Amino acid sequence: MPDQPNQNNSGAHVADQVRGLIKELNQRDSTEQSLTEAAELVAQARKVLDGPARLRWYEVDVDVDAETAAKFRQEHRQHSLFRGTHNPLAPPIAMTEETQPDGSPLVVGTVCLGSEREGPPRTVHGGMVAAVFDEVLAGVLATAGASGSVTGKLTVRYRKPTPTNTDLRFEAWVEHHQGRRLTARAQCVANGEVTAEAEALFISLDMRSLGSA
Repeated sequence: MPDQPNQNNSGAHVADQVRGLIKELNQRDSTEQSLTEAAELVAQARKVLDGPARLRWYEVDVDVDAETAAKFRQEHRQHSLFRGTHNPLAPPIAMTEETQPDGSPLVVGTVCLGSEREGPPRTVHGGMVAAVFDEVLAGVLATAGASGSVTGKLTVRYRKPTPTNTDLRFEAWVEHHQGRRLTARAQCVANGEVTAEAEALFISLDMRSLGSA
């Protein structure tokens, strides 16, 4: 289940540069002249990008071969809102799988969130913490054979402020699984302390039907 490393390719490199641009725009007290010049350069970069619209896996109505299916899976992961190395909006989160003392799987997401994700002073926005929980909790679905499920309910308890610019470790595990319903729990750890806890209820659905027009 571990994510593929950030491959040294053009898509990932462009996303990294845009992430850096977002960070600089958030942290710099830039002059109007520099902002104007930056806007012009960004506009030029947008003109350079070309090619047809990228199809999502659910937009293809016919059965595809194994190679094409693998390509869709890779693209889906690359452009994920939270894990995607090709998505500049993604932090991105690095996902791995470990084993708990009882032998059951533990899904771990590690990430460092900067001041561009800030809520209260020097603290990650609570909505961002909840969103990361949702992503990492969803990582347990594959370990339980419940892929193709969506979040039905997410409850977050904020115990302490979650600091920005700090390595965060999100740990998630299956609590209960029966039929179409799966309950999972998670915690966020920063500097050895639990800053937040979460519980999610997932329900299995026909994912392709969600993408139908």
